[in-house]
Amino acid sequence: MEVRHGQLRDCRPIPTGHNAALSPFLTCVGLVYGALLGFTIVVAWEQFSSAEANVANEASTLTTMYRQTVGMPLPEQTQMRDLVRKYATAVEGPEWHQQDDAGTTHTARAALTDMYRVLGGAQSSVAASPIGQEFLGQLTVLASDRNQRILDGQPRIPGLLWTGLLFGGVVVVGLGGFMRLESTRGHLALLSAVAVLLGLLLFIVYWLDHPFGNQLGVTSAPFEHSLSVFDAIDRGT
Repeated sequence: MEVRHGQLRDCRPIPTGHNAALSPFLTCVGLVYGALLGFTIVVAWEQFSSAEANVANEASTLTTMYRQTVGMPLPEQTQMRDLVRKYATAVEGPEWHQQDDAGTTHTARAALTDMYRVLGGAQSSVAASPIGQEFLGQLTVLASDRNQRILDGQPRIPGLLWTGLLFGGVVVVGLGGFMRLESTRGHLALLSAVAVLLGLLLFIVYWLDHPFGNQLGVTSAPFEHSLSVFDAIDRGT
């Protein structure tokens, strides 16, 4: 090691065949780890996209149900509109903030149950009508979408796979550290770039595996849009 003009320079000679001996190990580990990381990102992205589409479908179903109330008698129409709006408001507000923990609120659950109760009530004049049957079908879709949204809030990547991803990243960076380059600074810069890249990719996997609870993930915008559509329907537009 030699110091010249305040600069640190590594003067140790690189052993002959050192990099050649490590190269097969680094290549093998890099290929295996890259395949595992790439596969995990693809699966996590598919799950994220599915969660995003499911939220949009749930909000769209609410809008369809609210429009269907136009064809109901006035008492049932008022009840159903209040319940649909109550459900959308609860999901868009308090329940959404509990999504990352797969949490729910009593208000949304009660609104969903009350819609079934109104349709199936003995005094209901809607259940046997065509609009009532259509509304019941949409209500069933809504319940299914809700259950799927709650399940999507739970992380899907198991802890064992996370262990493999983290350990594999450490091994790749460690093997890179045993390689020898003529420039020490260049070597450190290269290792730092690899470490930052792997850290970024692992963060992306974590973010995709937690689709709710952050501004970069799935937001409650579809339900906010549904509430604005409800207001337009109330105005007759």
